[in-house]
Amino acid sequence: MDLKNLLDRMQSQIDGLVAINITLQARLDGQAERQAREVNELKEKCGVLESRCGSLERSIQVLKKDVNWTYSAPFVPRSHWIEQGRDEEYASRMAGCLERIKVDVECIRDGENIDCNCLDCEGLLTILHDNAWLPHFQELADAIQLSDGIGHIFIDGVELHPSALGILFPAMNGKVTTIDMRNIRFPGPDVVKCYEIIATSIRRNRGLEILTWINNQIPSDDLADLIIESIIDNRSVKNVDLENCFSHDGVNGCRALTSLMTSGRPFEWLEFSGNCLSGIDDVAAALASNLQLEALRICDNELNDRDAELIAQALKQNTNLHTLYLNHNRITPTGFDTIRSTIYDPSSLNAIEYCNHTCHIDRVEGNINSMSPQQRRNKKLYKLLSTRHLDGSNARHLNAELGEEKYTIKLVPMVLHCIKRYSSDRTADLPMPLSITYELIKSWMMPELFEHH
Repeated sequence: MDLKNLLDRMQSQIDGLVAINITLQARLDGQAERQAREVNELKEKCGVLESRCGSLERSIQVLKKDVNWTYSAPFVPRSHWIEQGRDEEYASRMAGCLERIKVDVECIRDGENIDCNCLDCEGLLTILHDNAWLPHFQELADAIQLSDGIGHIFIDGVELHPSALGILFPAMNGKVTTIDMRNIRFPGPDVVKCYEIIATSIRRNRGLEILTWINNQIPSDDLADLIIESIIDNRSVKNVDLENCFSHDGVNGCRALTSLMTSGRPFEWLEFSGNCLSGIDDVAAALASNLQLEALRICDNELNDRDAELIAQALKQNTNLHTLYLNHNRITPTGFDTIRSTIYDPSSLNAIEYCNHTCHIDRVEGNINSMSPQQRRNKKLYKLLSTRHLDGSNARHLNAELGEEKYTIKLVPMVLHCIKRYSSDRTADLPMPLSITYELIKSWMMPELFEHH
């Protein structure tokens, strides 16, 4: 018995030590989590300060040489392009492009907050790199560097060499809120260097809010990771548009989209159309758990009915996504019916209540984008009551759903009141609220209601 008592005391002491250890471990974990958050916040602040310091240093260098500024990039005669083997049309396009650069530079120097369109060459992919460009790129970069911000820069249909990128992109840091790049060509041997310059600029540009990257095929998963990681690292980016950038040739668009959605970043809008995303198991799992994303566009991605089922399951868990676009996929009416059941399940009042009323889906009939979640919910409930009204079965269904017990009587006035409230979002083809109200007054618990007056 003495030995047993000794063992019991020892076990009690062990249990006490285990409890103390658990408490200490919880405190340690909490402290480690707080320190990790503080470290991340400090890293973020250091990144912002580093970006500002770099921008200020570049501004000082520009100011040193621009005491009495004039546009000094040399004129490029038409003959230069002809001697390079280009035709008259190309020479005319180049003359127009260089003139647009000069006009934009002068506007920016005059303090105008413009949308910089001078490098928007309409996606024809005929404007190739030439060293004659570089002084004009330098003038544009210097103007952006000294500005208070230009808002947007559009680059379309241009071949970008590392020398041009190295001049222009560092000047954008902290100055440009939207970078829109379309139909860009990079010289074959310099592709990796070009992506490194662009990714570095995206990461450091703490003023960047919108990144658009359209019809720029990313050649490898490594370079895709480089761009995606730079977007994730820059916490100011809210909207990302990556269209027609991935393909079946080994560059995984699903992996890139999943990385963005699971990064913990509060993106507002992700546009991933035309990226061969069929087989979206990981994307759907990320969508189910991402409660920050507001809009997702995955049109023209060869999605099928199995993908539609995965999306439907995700939307049962994610009731925060506001908009989902699915146009131009391979989803059949059967697949859209599966998604529609997540949005509208008319089997019962409870089923409708647990539907997703937040998300507008472009291919789901009657799911109007301009409506609030509350309006969508009201509309669905009124439609259910109207459908039951056609065969006079509202009372029977309400008895089955709410019960016929004594306390249910207290719900009668509330239900009658809700009919009127739900009807505010009714469509013209549905019965008037007075008809449904009359049906219920005639057939649902009225004697009990007055008996317990």
